[in-house]
Amino acid sequence: MNSIQIKLSIGLFVSLVLVFAYLWQTTNNSIRSLSEEYMVEHLKHDAEGILNALKIDGSGEPSLNLEQIEPVYLRPFSGQYYQIKAKNTLIRSRSLWDQELSMPDLTVGEQQLLTMTGPKKQPLLIVVSGFYKQGITYTIAVAEDISPTLASQHAFQSSYSYTVGGLLVFLLVCQVLILRISFNPLKQIQRQITKLRQGEQQQIDVQQAPDEVLELVSEINHLLRVIENRLERSRNALGDLAHALKIPLTVIQQLTHNTALKDQPEMCKALQKQTTNMQRIMQRVLKQARFSGDGVVISKFNAQEEISELIDILEVMHQEKGISIQFTLTGQDMIAIDREDMLELLGNLLDNACKWAKSQVTIFINNSQQLRIVIEDDGPGIPDENIAILTRRGTRGDEMSEGHGLGLSIVQYMIEQYKGQLKLNHSSQLGGLLVEVIL
Repeated sequence: MNSIQIKLSIGLFVSLVLVFAYLWQTTNNSIRSLSEEYMVEHLKHDAEGILNALKIDGSGEPSLNLEQIEPVYLRPFSGQYYQIKAKNTLIRSRSLWDQELSMPDLTVGEQQLLTMTGPKKQPLLIVVSGFYKQGITYTIAVAEDISPTLASQHAFQSSYSYTVGGLLVFLLVCQVLILRISFNPLKQIQRQITKLRQGEQQQIDVQQAPDEVLELVSEINHLLRVIENRLERSRNALGDLAHALKIPLTVIQQLTHNTALKDQPEMCKALQKQTTNMQRIMQRVLKQARFSGDGVVISKFNAQEEISELIDILEVMHQEKGISIQFTLTGQDMIAIDREDMLELLGNLLDNACKWAKSQVTIFINNSQQLRIVIEDDGPGIPDENIAILTRRGTRGDEMSEGHGLGLSIVQYMIEQYKGQLKLNHSSQLGGLLVEVIL
C-alpha cells in the first residue's frame, strides 16, 4: 500500500477514534466521580447532623432526638438510611424498618466508603465514620439509594455517546472530503502525465501544481524538454552524418569504374559489394536511431489522415504494377504512438508488401484496447522455414532475402522498442504474406 491518501486516511481515522474514545471515557469517569463526591459530601453532612442529635438519657444509654432528624429518614424504605453503633446499643432509622446494615466498627476519626445492596435490593452508597461524644465512641453509617443517580448517569452516557458518535462520523466525512480536495491537484497532474504519454500536451501545467510538488513538476518539465531536444539533435546529427557519408561512398563506387582498375575486376567487385553493404547498414542504423520508442509521445499519429496520404504515395511509386491498397480502420483515429515511428513502421511494411504484391495489398488497423495492424498482399509469400527464422528473436531481416530485408529489420527493431509482437503467416484471403503487429 503506497497510497499517501490511504495512509493519511487510516492515520487520521485511528487518531480520531482514539481521541474520541479517550474523551468519552474521561468524561464518563468525571461525571461518575463528581456524582459520587457530591453524594459522599451529602452523606457526611447528614452523619454530622445525626451526631448532633445524639444524647445520653437518664440511664446513661445513648438515644436520638428524632425531631432533629430529616423526615426522609423516618419514612420506611425511603432510600436514605442510617445506623448507629455505641457500646452494645444499635440505633436504626425508621426507613430501614426491620432491616440492618452490615457495617464495621471504626475508631474515632476513621472513615470508610462502602457499596452494598439495600432493603429493596437497591444499590446503596454508605459512608461509615467513627465519632466520639460525651465519653462514648460512635460508629455512624449513613446510606443512600444510588439507583436514580445511576439512571441519570446512564441517560447521560447514552446521550453523550450518540453525540460523540455523530461528531466522529461528521469529522471522518470532513476528513475524507478534505483529503480528496487536497489530493485533487495531484490527480490532475496524473491525468496530465497520461496526456503527455498520449501526445495530447507537451508539458505539465505548473500553475495547477501544489507548492509541495511544484519543484518536482518543474524538474519533470525540464526533463521532457531535455529529452525532446536530445531526440531532435540525435535525429538531425544522424541525418547530417548520413548525408556526409553518402558523398564518400558515392566517390568510392565511382572509383570502381576508373580505367586504372580495369585490370582488377575482383577488387572492383569487392569495393562495390562493401560500399553497398555500408549504405544498407547506414540506412538501417539511421532509421533505428530515429525511433523515439515507448515513452512520452512527441506527436500523436492520425491513422485516417496519415495512412491515406501514405497509400497515395505508395500507389504512385508502384504505379507500373497497378498496385491497389485497401485500408480499414476500427477504433479511434488518433494513435498514442510517436508519428515518426508509425510512419517508419507502416512505410516499411506497406512498401515491402507493394514490392512483392502482384496487384493488391490490404491494411487493417484496430485501435481499441490495443493497437493491432494486419497487412496482407497477393504476392508469393515466404516459405515456412524462412518465417520461423524471421520471427525468431534477435534475427535480422536483412540476413534473409533482398525483398524482405532492411524493411523487416527496421520493423523488428521498432516492435522490440515498444515491447510488442510480430507475427508472419500466409494470407488466407490474398495468398501472399500476412504480417501482424500488436503494440
